[in-house]
Amino acid sequence: MKGTFWASSRLLLFALAIALGIGALVAHQLLASRASIWQRAQADNANLLFTVSHALEATLRAADQAALHVIHHLEDGTHDMLSHAVPHANRFGGQPQGGLGVLLVLDADGSVTHASDPFPEGEWNFADRSYFTAHMSDPRRGLYISQPFISRFDGSASLALSRRWNQPDGRFGGVVVQTLKLDRLKELFSAIELGADSGINLFLLDGTIVMRFPYTGSLTGKTLAGTANFERFLKEREGSFTGIAALDGVERLYTFRALGDYPLLINTAQSTDSILGGWRRQAVSLGLATSFLMLACLGLALVAERELRAHRATSRRLQRAEHELRTVLDSLPARVAYWDDSMRNRFSNLAHQKWHRVTAKQLKGRHMAEILGPANFEQIQPYVREALKGRTQVFEQALRDQDDRLEHSVAILTPDLVQGEVKGFFVLINDITDRKVAEDKLFQEKERFRVTLESIRDGVITTDEAGCVTYQNRAAELMTGWPLSRAQGRPIEDVVNMQKLADGAVLVHNPVRVALAERGVVQSDGEHVLVGRSGERTHIEDTAAPISDEKGELAGAILVFHEVSQARAMAHKMAHLAQHDALTGLPNRRRLAQLSEQAMARAARDGRKLALLYLDLDGFKAVNDSLGHAVGDLLLIEVTKRLSDTLRKGDTLCRKGGDEFVVLMDGIRDEAEARAAAERLIAACRRPVVLEGQPLVVTVSIGIGIYPDDSTSFDQLVRVADAAMYQAKQAGRNRHAIAANWEA
Repeated sequence: MKGTFWASSRLLLFALAIALGIGALVAHQLLASRASIWQRAQADNANLLFTVSHALEATLRAADQAALHVIHHLEDGTHDMLSHAVPHANRFGGQPQGGLGVLLVLDADGSVTHASDPFPEGEWNFADRSYFTAHMSDPRRGLYISQPFISRFDGSASLALSRRWNQPDGRFGGVVVQTLKLDRLKELFSAIELGADSGINLFLLDGTIVMRFPYTGSLTGKTLAGTANFERFLKEREGSFTGIAALDGVERLYTFRALGDYPLLINTAQSTDSILGGWRRQAVSLGLATSFLMLACLGLALVAERELRAHRATSRRLQRAEHELRTVLDSLPARVAYWDDSMRNRFSNLAHQKWHRVTAKQLKGRHMAEILGPANFEQIQPYVREALKGRTQVFEQALRDQDDRLEHSVAILTPDLVQGEVKGFFVLINDITDRKVAEDKLFQEKERFRVTLESIRDGVITTDEAGCVTYQNRAAELMTGWPLSRAQGRPIEDVVNMQKLADGAVLVHNPVRVALAERGVVQSDGEHVLVGRSGERTHIEDTAAPISDEKGELAGAILVFHEVSQARAMAHKMAHLAQHDALTGLPNRRRLAQLSEQAMARAARDGRKLALLYLDLDGFKAVNDSLGHAVGDLLLIEVTKRLSDTLRKGDTLCRKGGDEFVVLMDGIRDEAEARAAAERLIAACRRPVVLEGQPLVVTVSIGIGIYPDDSTSFDQLVRVADAAMYQAKQAGRNRHAIAANWEA
């Protein structure tokens, strides 16, 4: 074993040495390649910057010489030559200088005196430009380069190169301005390709960005003064370094130089990713390949090392696995066995042995029919035949054990296939006797529950947790119009269409939905109207509650509701009788008080009057005493009809008791309207009433009280009208009276 260990260790060390050697060699080559690429990029950027800066200096020099040429004519007094010199100044040297804009001669006031190109008409003045004020205030200032601006002349982005010119006596004569179009610089830079996130930048020495390429007009005129990179440009004037850009945070290789005597600085800014991107990709691929080779080398060594140890470990693992498998199978409550293709036992676990009351040794090699007995074997033999044909069998069975106890179980027969040939089958048997007993009890409970629900008059509907109907009893079917077979699986809103009793609006949230959402009992706050499938309407009261499973999780909801139409009708009838006269159906004394208070409130609000007419029938007592109460009741009914037909639509007739009535006239203008109504009522009662073939004559005496003239209190107003009625009776009856005054 010691020799095996040292042999495997030497193999691993040798493989590790080879892998490290390969890695070191590749790393050295990659580092050398990177250094070469970086040096070449530095050289290329330096050469490019030299070429561009010299071309730019040539352009600036031409512009400056054009200005000096014009100043020469201005200061030596040969002003008559300006008309020829100015138009040709920006072609100084015999070759046109592309990119040079207009050349202007400004006088001491900033007005244009000469221009190299045809100049738009108008009064042009440039005294507000920075270059003009700089030269005017400093006689010793030489060439001045302005910040970028938009030319008033042609609208192009430009730079101004300017010099001062003096009068013969040394006084400030004005400024000669030569503009340089930034488009010229963009054309100069556009032929240069430095890669992504790279470009060329031109700055004034105060940090102002004159031009960036690739061109970004939004950055022209912005300043980088104070940034670390720009401070290094100013300090070193020329050179290269790697830095992080202040504007976008990209790492770049900066190569820079100042433009001679001009207050300008130019640089190339090439992103390190564009320089080293290809190298990095190559390094990654080469590194991955090298790593794979190194790992493969180590892996092969490990495989060989494992093979040296595998032979001895295999036998130990097999023994351990067999022991563990036997332990696991013996620990299972299910019965596990293996039978060969001749149905003889080759293996069984402890549960299987105990059920048959034999040992493993006694069971092994015996035929299944011998172990199970004829009756049990006959029951499962068809499934065994199918298993031996290569088909897995799952079935329930009921077998008698050694104590003749009936056991319910689920058996799984799994074929043992070797290269398509069935060598036998595995048997797994689970005892489900307790479950079957529980299922039978549960079925009985469910049946009792179903019969109970079908016997009650309340509607009962259950839903799942999604609010879809799972069950409803017969009462619910009758009220909703949905049979259970059609309702199952439908959302509760489809089956139970509820509306509010007050306004007939459909309930926004069905009580079942509220119970599911809030997980609490939902009691209806009043009556609802259940609209059946065919449109029939039923007044109901309802309660909804959530249903939880054995784990306390939401399993659904239940809705219980019952019809309240009859109870509601009885309640309405009782309420009506409490406030109306049983004989005539007119509002009674209690209702009269409520109506009067409401009428007086309206009259006070609208600034109108209210008349209360107190009526008493003349001669009614004699009819009642002579002909009986039945005739008297018929007479009261007929008089009530005549009085009701005589009144206005908005007037209210009430029976105060016996043969006394009260009329409320709401919203009258004056007492004349009340008098006129009283006359109509008196006339209606003068006509005889024929009852049982006998004409009966009764008249009416009426007392009138006016609100608010006579009183603002209902009780007082009744007393006033009652007193007026007695005045009418004392005056001969069959007439009306108002308070102390009365009329026939």
